[in-house]
Amino acid sequence: MSEVDNEQVDREQVLAFRAAGHHLTDADPAPDLWAAAAAAGAQNTPPGNGPLALLARCPGLTAAEVDRALAEDKSLVQAWTVRQSPYLFPTCDLPVFTRPMLPEDEESWRVAVQGFVPMLDGTGRSAVEVVELTRAAIEDALDGQVLTKRELGVALGKRMPEEFSGWFEPDTFSSFTAILARAVALTGLFVIAPRAGREASFARTDQWLGKKPPHRSAPAARKEFVRRYLRAYGPSTPEHLAEWAGTSQTVAAKAWQAAADELREVRYDGRTTWIHRDDHRALAAPPEARGLRVLPAYDPWLHLRDRATAVPDRKLHKQVWKHTGNPGVVLRDGELAALWRARKKGRTLRLTVEPVRALRKADREGIEKLAADIAPFRGCAKAETEFAD
Repeated sequence: MSEVDNEQVDREQVLAFRAAGHHLTDADPAPDLWAAAAAAGAQNTPPGNGPLALLARCPGLTAAEVDRALAEDKSLVQAWTVRQSPYLFPTCDLPVFTRPMLPEDEESWRVAVQGFVPMLDGTGRSAVEVVELTRAAIEDALDGQVLTKRELGVALGKRMPEEFSGWFEPDTFSSFTAILARAVALTGLFVIAPRAGREASFARTDQWLGKKPPHRSAPAARKEFVRRYLRAYGPSTPEHLAEWAGTSQTVAAKAWQAAADELREVRYDGRTTWIHRDDHRALAAPPEARGLRVLPAYDPWLHLRDRATAVPDRKLHKQVWKHTGNPGVVLRDGELAALWRARKKGRTLRLTVEPVRALRKADREGIEKLAADIAPFRGCAKAETEFAD
């Protein structure tokens, strides 16, 4: 198939295209750290999984390189963005990973802070008003300061209206009211700042970078946001974009509309989907998905919305995507081959690998080698791998 516009594409094409978009195939040269992070960002939950996602795309990457990029040259940044989760991405892409998800009306802000809506309704204030009060308070609280989450809650309690003071008690803020700060993070005002020996802390973006944050116009940021999404998860739909981003359908539709003249229709899985025009030929004839990859739990690859594309056996879905405590996965030539979990014992990282399809000797040796690469990212000197056949 040489063209895909208005034609059908099959799962094998889509899977191979997405593997290439995520830099998860040996068919293409390994990307550098920044290209890997730019593809779809990397969710850093639990803490440390973001760097492991980058390692899976950049063989030979070291934890020191990631730390240096985040804390020294600051070419990478971490912020609450996609699904209001901590994400790693290139600093130059800050507008791409924030502005397109920023609500612009009451309905969309209520979606962004939905767990807090009953509290808002009890105050008689709008979501727009309360989020703006929080934004102004954060901007002032972080002026010249780098604060932990608990410290930020205390600082906001002193700056918000007195009627809200109970919301910002340290424990309440850490477990609940922080949803307001997560929503404000979509403005690009502040980032998560790594601090040696301390828990996650927050700094104003301009002060953390020591310069004016990168800027793109809203339409340009939205276009690029959709293009990145479709290169990693296409062909897809605006509804799936909203689910992936954790935003309202209204916000996602606005981003989609900004890129509409650059999209082409594709029939996939019995429905109309879209691909970016720059990628439609690559979707028609993607490079073969080759190689072995050990991905952490919550890897960007696992955040696709049409899960049957990645894992056709629906019986496995509850094992791969659990309510909590997801396993990592092993891909072989783009297909799910095994699940894995790890635990530390002293300076040894012990991986338990549960195959879901037959593993060859070369596969097992490859997994053991990749486990050894993971160990330093977990503060371990070596890795031991057990296969639970």
